[in-house]
Amino acid sequence: MPSFLFWNKRSADGDLRATDPLGFDALREAMSNGLVPLLTGATGDADEYLWTMIGLRWAKAVTQSAVDADLFEQGFARFERALKQFWYKTGASGQRRIAGIQVVKVLCAGTQPNVTRPILANQRATGLLGNYIVSLRELGLVKRGSLQPVEAEVDRLLIDVEFPNGHAWYKKWETLDETCNSVKLQKARKALGERLFGYSDDRMHYAARAVLGRPDAESWSQIELAQLDVEQRTLARATDIVTQLELAALQIFADALHGARTVSASDAARLRQLASATLKAKPFPASWQRGNSLAAALQRGISGLAEGGRPLETVHRLHLAVTRDVRGGTPWLHMIGDRPHLFAGWKPGNQARDFRFANLKSLIKQTGWKAHAR
Repeated sequence: MPSFLFWNKRSADGDLRATDPLGFDALREAMSNGLVPLLTGATGDADEYLWTMIGLRWAKAVTQSAVDADLFEQGFARFERALKQFWYKTGASGQRRIAGIQVVKVLCAGTQPNVTRPILANQRATGLLGNYIVSLRELGLVKRGSLQPVEAEVDRLLIDVEFPNGHAWYKKWETLDETCNSVKLQKARKALGERLFGYSDDRMHYAARAVLGRPDAESWSQIELAQLDVEQRTLARATDIVTQLELAALQIFADALHGARTVSASDAARLRQLASATLKAKPFPASWQRGNSLAAALQRGISGLAEGGRPLETVHRLHLAVTRDVRGGTPWLHMIGDRPHLFAGWKPGNQARDFRFANLKSLIKQTGWKAHAR
């Protein structure tokens, strides 16, 4: 699977440089692709997978279009808006986070559903499709490079799910409620689990078996590693140390943004120790490392930190290499000692750094998938 970058919360304009000043996000995504290649950071809800496919199948039926823009604007976008109004108005969303919730609340105060008013600034990128389309293509449910469903495969997945054609179902609150409540997903959830973990990609199967072998595990390093393939075992063992190094390096970088010119002896020693341990852990997936200038810049940076010397300068060189040399952007910090006002309040983010582990566990539980002989 190609290396794709998707976070649970992406920046509004999709600019990776806005959230990844040292390149560690990219490394974590590459490691995650090696561990669970069919998931992304946003694919953690089995029912959202299924509703997305129900919506694409419905959109294809009502538009009869081979043009993706028509399929989305005249079909799926309306379906998603109606679905989210149903979720909010009936409480059917449960603990699910509804993207565009503020607009949805306003729409739900109306006398009838409204599927023409946008609920997100860029719904195609940040709504259900943005979260699931990469995975759905890799699962063979949507044609590559398009939004067109592979109808025979979708029918096989959705099994007994029926949904009305036409547009009448979302014209009134009563019909919206009745239609969506009539959809039963129990069998489709099991079919999704089999597709995700049964046969689509060996690494998905191995990862799911490893989690089931240690159901109380809370991270990759705690699962039954013997169930994984060789590279997966290496990556799983490396997840904890990579996270520690990332957080330590980002803190040094944050201090530099705020004007720091030196690093304490204790912080320097810890950074050197973490970098040495990271190199020994070999966290770079082979397929991502080959010919990848970002991977090369990270390796140089981590090697430099492991050698000791001047860690602040090494972190700054890594930042310049990632932002300017590799990505062709503008560095946040041109010189040590500067205090760029745009980043005066910046600090390392608290986003999940679990390498999609929580999503994997959630999907195993939600689909009820059980390991079986292959």
